[in-house]
Amino acid sequence: MTSSNEASPTLGAALVRGLKLRCPKCGQGRLLAGYLQPVDDCETCGLPIGEIRADDGPPWLTLLVVGHLLAPFLALLFMSDALPLWLSTALMCVLAVGLCLALLPRSKGVFIAAIWKLGASHTSDDDTVPD
Repeated sequence: MTSSNEASPTLGAALVRGLKLRCPKCGQGRLLAGYLQPVDDCETCGLPIGEIRADDGPPWLTLLVVGHLLAPFLALLFMSDALPLWLSTALMCVLAVGLCLALLPRSKGVFIAAIWKLGASHTSDDDTVPD
């Protein structure tokens, strides 16, 4: 466990730690227990990571990044006759799926770090909608 008087990391440092799939608080413990399942608590500092819900943020960020990375290549590849259409399509599909699979856990790490650092991880016990 780390001492309680240890300085909290900056938002940038926490985001980089999340990107590296490490605890946003200490940077030492693992963030995910599996591909996308967060650990319950950091093994180093005890941060309750399992309580932080990223919900739909990581898939949104992943698709945003992958779309922007592949868009120029899509335009160049499909506007030229360098490859047959079926090969271009197959190549882009494989690249898109591969990038999504590689970036999704890191996007989740970034969202968990941001949610923790900005203090948005605390939910109320009363989730009912008023009449």
